[in-house]
Amino acid sequence: MLPPTAPHEDIIVVSSPGYLEKLSEQLLSQSTQRTIQAYLLWQIINEYAPSLSEEIRKPLQRLNAKLRGTNAKVTKPRWETCLDQVDLSLGFLAGRYFVLETFKRSTKARADEFVESIKESFLNRLPELEWLDEVTRDRAIEKAHGIIHKVGYPTKTPNTMSPVSLSDYYSELAIDQDDYFGNYLRSREWLIMKNWRRAGKPTDKSTWEMTPAIVNAYYNPVYQEIVFPAGILQAPFFSGEYPDYLNYGGIGAVVGHELSHAYDNNGRHFDAKGRLREWWTKETLEAFEKKTTCFVDQYSNFTMEDEDGHLINVNGKLTLGENIADNGGIRQSYVAWKKVYDKKKDSKENMLLPGLENITPEQLFFINYGRIWCGKSTKAQAKQSILTDEHSPPKWRVIGALQNSKYFADVFKCSAGSPMNPVDKCDLW
Repeated sequence: MLPPTAPHEDIIVVSSPGYLEKLSEQLLSQSTQRTIQAYLLWQIINEYAPSLSEEIRKPLQRLNAKLRGTNAKVTKPRWETCLDQVDLSLGFLAGRYFVLETFKRSTKARADEFVESIKESFLNRLPELEWLDEVTRDRAIEKAHGIIHKVGYPTKTPNTMSPVSLSDYYSELAIDQDDYFGNYLRSREWLIMKNWRRAGKPTDKSTWEMTPAIVNAYYNPVYQEIVFPAGILQAPFFSGEYPDYLNYGGIGAVVGHELSHAYDNNGRHFDAKGRLREWWTKETLEAFEKKTTCFVDQYSNFTMEDEDGHLINVNGKLTLGENIADNGGIRQSYVAWKKVYDKKKDSKENMLLPGLENITPEQLFFINYGRIWCGKSTKAQAKQSILTDEHSPPKWRVIGALQNSKYFADVFKCSAGSPMNPVDKCDLW
C-alpha cells in the first residue's frame, strides 16, 4: 500500500486496524482482481480529471452533479479553480499576501483576547459540573490549561511573513508557468513526500494543517491546540469594526466550539499531553454517556426534506461530536462576552447599531450566531449532507444549540415549553 519512494519506518501506526482487516477480507472474498483494478483506475481518474481539459472534466462533472444534487451546467469559474489549486500547492506563500491585505496586528491581538476570555469561561464552568467527579475534573482542568491557541498564520515551518522562510519551505517544488498539469503533479508529489519525511522524526508543533486564507478552524487533539486561520477572522465571523456582541456571537462561538471539541465524544479520549488513553473514571464516563444520549435523541428528531418530498432525519450519532461542540461553544462565548459587557456597557465596543436600537446587545449576539450559518443548498444536497456529513445541517446547528440555551430563552422571553424553550434541555459543557 505504500509508495516505493516513501521512507519505510520499523513501526507504522495504523489508526483503524479493524477497518482495514474487514476491508481486506471483503476485497479478497467478494471482489475480483479486475474489479479492484477498475476501482484503482477510477480513483486516478477522479483525482486527476478536474485538472485536465474541459472535454475530460465534463463527464466527471455530470456524475458529481448527479451524486451531489447540483446543476451539471453550472461550472466553477476558471479563476476559482486556479485559486483553489494555488492554495492547495502554495497556500502558505499565497497566504502571505492574503494576510498583508486583510489581517491587521490589532485583529490578531483582539482575537487573542477573545480566545483567552472564552478559555477562562470554560475553566470557570468545570467546577460547576456536578456530573464530573473530582479526579476527572482535575484532569479536565489540567487539559484546558494546556491547550494552546494559534491565530492568523504560522510563524514557523514556514513563517508566512518571511520571504526567506517561504523560499526555503518551497525550495524543492519546481513550478513551470507553461505546464499547469505538470505543476499539479509535482505539487502533489512534493506535498506527499514532505509529509512522509516527517515520519519517525520529533513532532513539530509549529506546523499548521490549514493555510492562512482558509475560512475554517480546527482542534488538534495530539498537539493540544486550537487554530484559527486569518481567513475565518473576517466578516461575518469577525471584524475590527464590529461591536463585541457581534464578534462573540460569531468568532467567539467558533472559538468555544473548537475548545469544546477537546471534551466531545472523540476529543475526550486524549489527555492533557495529547496521548490517546482513558483518563476518565468509570462513574464520570457513565454520566457523560447518559448526557450525550440527550443530544443524540434531540438531533435525531430534526428532519430535512429531500427532492422527492420525503423527510430525512438527522443522524444524531454521526453528528454528536459537532453538536456537543456547537452547544458548548455558544454557551462559553455568551458567558465570556457578558462578563466583559457588564464591565463596559457604554464603551464603543458595545455601541448599539444604527436603526437597531430596539434590539438589545444580548439579542444581537444570538442573531449574529444565526447569521454565520446562513446558507443555501438544493434538497438533494441537503440529503447528501445528512447522510454523510458529521455536522448537522446549518438550520439545525442554530436551532438545536439555541433550544438548549437558557440564556437565549431569557433574552427573547420564550415561554416555558415553547419550541425554543423546551422544558427538558440537553446540557453538557
